[in-house]
Amino acid sequence: MTPRMAVPIVLSLLAAGAGAEPPAVPVLRYEAPANFYHSAITPPDGYESPEVRASVQVYPFRRFSGDLASQFRQTLLRDWIHPMYREPSVAGQPKLGTDTIAGAQQVYTAMFLDGVGHPHVRIVIVVAGLAALVDVSAATNEAWQRAAPAIFPMLQSMRVETAAPPPSTAEGPGAAGPAVAGLYMGYKAKYTTNLNLGPAYGTYTSTLHFYVFSAAGRVYRCYDTIDVPGNDPERFDFDAAQRRDPGNSGRYTVKGGKLYMEIGEKPDTVVVDAPSGGRLKVYDVLYVRN
Repeated sequence: MTPRMAVPIVLSLLAAGAGAEPPAVPVLRYEAPANFYHSAITPPDGYESPEVRASVQVYPFRRFSGDLASQFRQTLLRDWIHPMYREPSVAGQPKLGTDTIAGAQQVYTAMFLDGVGHPHVRIVIVVAGLAALVDVSAATNEAWQRAAPAIFPMLQSMRVETAAPPPSTAEGPGAAGPAVAGLYMGYKAKYTTNLNLGPAYGTYTSTLHFYVFSAAGRVYRCYDTIDVPGNDPERFDFDAAQRRDPGNSGRYTVKGGKLYMEIGEKPDTVVVDAPSGGRLKVYDVLYVRN
């Protein structure tokens, strides 16, 4: 039951050379599943059914080494999956296959049941030494059938396009920094694991979430509480935050009215509209500057 994909198109990756523009990067485009809840927690880009326990996670392109097809056959790239959605084990033999997606060079697919009987479809899309991953799962076969009418149009809409690489955050935001700098507060869904059942089981609750930006280009995000003396970002200890919580520390820049953040060690790249009037919207969450 491998999902069929869109009609192939040609993907042109620009060659980098002396004086040339930076190479374009592949981006996986798709239509979001209708009426699904879009998680503000990224990466991955997640969608949850409002009716049954079924979800889709889309992991952006990342570089890989070695024989990816062999790795996928052997491990299903389980280590690429966020711990919240990672299967504890696999029951039986996965049904492996290949498919086509517009703009992709290779597409590998797998259908399998995890160790507790949850059905999964996992799709790996390969372009020029980079791979994106789409993971679909449901709690039961009945949940799978009910969610499929929303999920399969999304899978069929997938195509690979090219986009200009994001600007470097290394030099900071320059003159735009003072307009961005500040402590921003919003309410964001936070996933809490059910310790009795494991990481795949839990609930979302709306919780305080913060971003703090320095004028020089540093950013830190966290849930629940943050110590920013006098709400002055220049008095916040970004170095201590980096040592304590590198996964939520990073840098930002501003270009063309967009705010580009690179947060974490991988890193997580976030691109949103630059703050305006003390308001910042990151995906579906509105933050207000204190």
